Amino acid sequence: MLSLVKPKIFVNGQPVPHAQWGQTHVPVGPGQYHVRVVTPWLSEMGPAEMQVPVGQGPGSKIYYKPPAVIFLKGAIGAEPQKTPGMLFMVLPFAALALLFLLMFVLVLVG
Repeated sequence: MLSLVKPKIFVNGQPVPHAQWGQTHVPVGPGQYHVRVVTPWLSEMGPAEMQVPVGQGPGSKIYYKPPAVIFLKGAIGAEPQKTPGMLFMVLPFAALALLFLLMFVLVLVG
């Protein structure tokens, strides 16, 4: 589903052109920057933001992960992030599997 849209990245409130999933190079000088990332869907899904210090040299790597459920916030940080809201995706399937298993046991016993 996320392949249908591209993330929106804002650095100090200014949109970054040509943002895409995967690596997006944003040329900035040394300093402190406010980075905000959202996934456009029906509205802005999975907003996440952080202050990013950029020093001289190769720069900084920031990782963003959109949420599994539309109403949650995304995850952003200096290390690869886990998908927020995966529990909301797994629980319904686990409940359905448990219900199926209980019905199967009832058919065998009864």
